[in-house]
This record gives sequence, structure tokens and C-alpha cells, in this order.
Amino acid sequence: MGYGSQAGQLLLRTQAVQGTLMADIGTAGVGMRIKGGSLGPNRDLLVTDPEIGGGRDVTDAYLGAVNWSGDYEFYARMDSLATLLKAFFGTVNSATVTGVQTHTFTGSDAAALPYLSLEEKLGAGLETYNYTDAVVNSIHLEAEANGYLQGTAGMVAAKQVAGATPTASPIWDTGNLIVGTNITVTYNSITVPAKSFSFDGSNNFQDDDFRLGSFYVGELIPKRREVTAGFKIRETSSALWRQAVYGTSAATAPGGIPTKNQLVITCSTYEDIVGSTPLTKRSITITIPNFILSPYSLAASGDDVIESDLTGQALRPVAGTSIATVVIKTGVAVIA
Repeated sequence: MGYGSQAGQLLLRTQAVQGTLMADIGTAGVGMRIKGGSLGPNRDLLVTDPEIGGGRDVTDAYLGAVNWSGDYEFYARMDSLATLLKAFFGTVNSATVTGVQTHTFTGSDAAALPYLSLEEKLGAGLETYNYTDAVVNSIHLEAEANGYLQGTAGMVAAKQVAGATPTASPIWDTGNLIVGTNITVTYNSITVPAKSFSFDGSNNFQDDDFRLGSFYVGELIPKRREVTAGFKIRETSSALWRQAVYGTSAATAPGGIPTKNQLVITCSTYEDIVGSTPLTKRSITITIPNFILSPYSLAASGDDVIESDLTGQALRPVAGTSIATVVIKTGVAVIA
């Protein structure tokens, strides 16, 4: 009969101690609905090189060290997204006011970021894995004007155990979804008539710290954090093009110093948080204080209206501040 994918499940739980699976993942973890994706092994079959006197055929092989990685694709719901953002950024401050939980995520400069424990069930009985020491290597969010806020989380895990017992009744994140009609993009304090947006962050984890005497990586260390974003517009003037290519919107020839402006992306649900006073929507707000547009071309084609995909680089403003700040408002106080 085979195994249908929709019977599977993914649970996330912030890990307290490196190397120790969170035993309460089934009761305190969050069940995340995903469109697809799973973690797969990165492992080589170690085959010997040809040896003089050894004949023309391969005589033996062994399995090498291993880690697991992959992408999870999802429609963004605030409670499960909060767990991913905590693992990605490393620092979160939470506050409660009359039924509204505000979680503010900022980039940590620590040498280690939070680990996650995962429970991944494939099909109705095909296999269930427990993952220990999983990290969020990359996060991607995007939306179009006539679509949903969607995301992709790139994960790396140090250890996997197969044959785990799946949680019978996960605590699913069934929060409201967000669509493009409730999303705004503001650049330099001006609301941009954006047709779509994207946000990308990468922790660039080093995942090859294999050591003698072990199958597993010793540590997963984040390297330079990179944050980029972009939005699509219908060109109504050449001001942004001049800023991206020349450095300022008033320039008529190339300069060497680019303009840095604040970029703010705000996304909210139609529905209010139950019990909030005053009534408040679930929402996510991404703020990049120093954002530089990358050079691009004005492309004309036939009778098409000229539109451009603008992308740019986030820069760290000053020491002690965050390259980007993400604020989630929801009804759940504790991040799984």
C-alpha cells in the first residue's frame, strides 16, 4: 500500500543541554505543520583506493562519520515560527500585556546558538526519528501580493536515532495564517508598493567537526551571520535604481558610498488574538536598521510594464546592536 506523507509529523523543542534529547518534546514541544521536507544523512561509503597487488576490484568498504541536514517548507504560523527564530537568532526577550505575548528576537554574538530536539515521523508507521543537537542554519520568509506568507528552515542535526515512539497527540500550532493583503514593506520610512518580498538569514554553521573515535560531529559552530532581503516593485521613477547603482537617489553618475536606510516588513493576520485588550492581530515585524540596495538593471521588454526585483544587504549598525530585529505578537507566552 505504501505510506502517505500527510500522516507524518514534526515536533520542535528548544534543547536545554547539548547532547541531551528533551524528554518532554511530546508535551512541551510544538507540532509544526509543514508542506514538505525532511532531514537526510550526509555520509560517505569509504572505498579504498586501488592497491598494488590488490587486484582490479574493490575488496572492502566502510561507512564514515555522519550528520543530518535538510529543509522544511511551511506556511508561517507564529508559535512554531517563534521556536525557529529563537534558534536562529539566539536571543529573545518576551513580554506579556493583556493577553498579547510579544517576543523580540535579536542576533546573538555568542559562540553557540540554541540547539533543538526534533521528532520527525514519516508516514503512518514507516519510521520515526529523534534528532538531538539540531540547529537552524538558515531561515527564509517570502510572500506575494496574492499569496500566503511562507517559509523554509534549513536545519542541521548532529545525532539521529531511528525507531522512536511517535507522540500520539502532538500540540499542533494551528494559529492563523497571513496573506499578502496584510503585508506592508516600508523603506526609508516610505511605504513601498511592493508586489512581493523575501527575507533570508544564514548562520553558515560549520558542520564537519568530525573527530577520531566518533561517528558524530563534535560541535556545530555558527560562522558569519548573513542577512539579506528583497522586494519587487513596478518602477514609477528611477530614484531607487540610482540609489542602488550610483549610491544616492539624486546622483547622476556612480559614487562609491551607498545609502543605508531602514527596511521594515510588517505581516499580520486578519484574526485577533483571543483575549487581547485592546484587540491585537497576530503579527511578525522584521526591522533591518541598515539596509543597502544591490545594483540592478532596469529591464524593458516588448510592451511589458517595467518591474524590478530589488535585493539588498543588511549591515550591522554598531557594536551592541542587532543586524535585524524580529518581533512576533501571539497568544502563547512560552516558546517551545
